[in-house]
Amino acid sequence: MAGVRPDIGQTVVIPRVGDNLAQALARLDELANGADFALGHNLIAFDLPHLRAANPRLRLLDLLAVDTLRLNPLAFPRNPYHHLVKHYQDGSLIRGRRNDPELDARLTLEVFDNQQKAFREARAELLTAWHWLTTAVDSAGFDQFFAFLRASPRPSDAEARDAIHRCLAGNSCLTQAKMAVMDAAQQGWEVAYALAWLSVAGGNSVMPPWVRHQFPGAGRLVRQLRDNACSDPDCDWCRERHDVRRELSRWFGFDDFRPEPAGEDGRPLQRDIVEAAMAGEHALGILPTGAGKSLCYQLPALTRYDRTGALTVVISPLVALMADQRANARERVRLGDAGILIIPPEQLRSVSLRRVLHQREIGSWVLDEAHCLSRWGHDFRPDYRYVGRFIREKAGQDPIPPVLCLTATAKPDVKEEIADYFKAELGIKLRVFDGGARRTNLDFVVVPTRGSAKFDDIYQLLQEDLPEHMPGGAIIYCATRRHSEEVAQFLQEKGVKADYFHAGLPPETRKHVQESFIRGDLRAIAAANAFGMGIDKPDVRLVIHTDIPGSLENYLQEAGRADGISRRPAACCSIPRTTWSDSSGCRPVQD
Repeated sequence: MAGVRPDIGQTVVIPRVGDNLAQALARLDELANGADFALGHNLIAFDLPHLRAANPRLRLLDLLAVDTLRLNPLAFPRNPYHHLVKHYQDGSLIRGRRNDPELDARLTLEVFDNQQKAFREARAELLTAWHWLTTAVDSAGFDQFFAFLRASPRPSDAEARDAIHRCLAGNSCLTQAKMAVMDAAQQGWEVAYALAWLSVAGGNSVMPPWVRHQFPGAGRLVRQLRDNACSDPDCDWCRERHDVRRELSRWFGFDDFRPEPAGEDGRPLQRDIVEAAMAGEHALGILPTGAGKSLCYQLPALTRYDRTGALTVVISPLVALMADQRANARERVRLGDAGILIIPPEQLRSVSLRRVLHQREIGSWVLDEAHCLSRWGHDFRPDYRYVGRFIREKAGQDPIPPVLCLTATAKPDVKEEIADYFKAELGIKLRVFDGGARRTNLDFVVVPTRGSAKFDDIYQLLQEDLPEHMPGGAIIYCATRRHSEEVAQFLQEKGVKADYFHAGLPPETRKHVQESFIRGDLRAIAAANAFGMGIDKPDVRLVIHTDIPGSLENYLQEAGRADGISRRPAACCSIPRTTWSDSSGCRPVQD
């Protein structure tokens, strides 16, 4: 234990209590004699209860209590908060040495001094609201503190409610704001923390985890104020911020959603999926490649992050998006600087990632390429089997956040399996939006060949469908790593700028090859079937399959990467050397 009296320059340090607890407490109590108030970091929830349990007759227990942990989210709502306070579960102090209570006391004094400076720069209506809210129930210490800052006694109910209303004006739903003002006295600190976060909403801020755990009503209030649309025509917030077309224009600059594919009512399915996701529904969206699946989760994610600070976690198998979660990236997520986190399913086993996710409120879970949840996905990426359990464990006793599954193709049994999985694991029902897999801009061709002539046929297709003067690139899918290397080497010998890509290459090499292809430095790339998913390249003009994939579904996924973004005409050629055997009943194509 330790105590510091800066006004008289005295300090008491008890390095080890041992059997002299009574004597140590007496020394600490003597130091507190004559003080105006007791100050500490987590003083109210931790130190005082322990001291009261040890000796309920201590005079320092009668002092007014001021807690810097409680004040910190109010004084520093914008990241990185205070430089001496960790943004962790307990909001503890950042120490240079452990088990040094005197250092902790002096750090607390420094934090308190900086908090006072920050409060003096805060808006008057915020200080008025905080003074009233933090002293609603037996908080004489905070009453004295805010009265000193404001040079005014605790505001009246009418004055405080007016201040809260002014803090919420134009920053939240009009209907919900009126209800929040009416119930503010019962929620106290929770409303105070919600107002603090709202004062910097839309920037790089996140409500501290310990606030969300100790005062869960604060996060719920933010969601009620900004994430639940009302029907009042006079509510400018809801009419503006809950209009999906306006949000589309605000975030992406588009006037409207893609008209195709459309549902039975003629409405764009892309818009329907976005509306469902923004409304908090669980959904499965099936849109052909190039129909804008990524926007279906990006727009709701960005809107949700802006409105509530919540994080959207996207689980994706895409090699193109498996950037290492380095320390600085994890820090950006932890501090609220990121609204979307894209990870492969294997990273759910990462202890460091779990810690980061524990710091954030999860607003939605997205499964990109959701067909990977099916049986073949389990065999290929077994970590998919634990996605549901992880989501359930992260939610704890809270409702499951919205789950959005997206894929380009899914046969009836795959759709059923995805729906059954989430029903069994999470008890949720997915609303299905099925846009089919039809691609009118693709020209499908089967080219007869012989084994010895296959490489020449590949070269000939490149010359015919992607001549030198035409911009764009070609993906050549091969069944094996060795085959992809052989194809690339053959094309290089023919003078074609080509390379190969497969899982056996070092990560940096794969990244270099991929980026070269996206930039247009490579005219062709020979690759395994995983390549191309998530590639942001608008001019893939030609896709060649040198070997038929294992199923029609896989073929449609891969062939659909031909000009999947621009939707311009492109060619999909198959020059197989094996017959196509598929349980779906497709007619075999001979060599």
